[in-house]
Amino acid sequence: MLDDSLKHAIYMIDAFLMGRILGILIVDDGQAYLETKDKLISLDDSYEIEVITEGGYHQITYQEAINTMCTDGWALYGGYDCRVRKVM
Repeated sequence: MLDDSLKHAIYMIDAFLMGRILGILIVDDGQAYLETKDKLISLDDSYEIEVITEGGYHQITYQEAINTMCTDGWALYGGYDCRVRKVM
């Protein structure tokens, strides 16, 4: 439990220092969102998206976020912790 809290704190600090917003990637009905503690941000192609995996940060495009599916038909990246930054 402490290990998870420490990791989350590190991700929050890292996102802040990199000028990014940390949250959970939500994919629903062909649209991607970032859910933060305070709000829901609608994403589009103008955002740089990095999902957090066991191996670190994995950059994906908006199209990958909404179109990459698991074998059971769910969005592969939905529910992942991620950080985003508007680039356009």
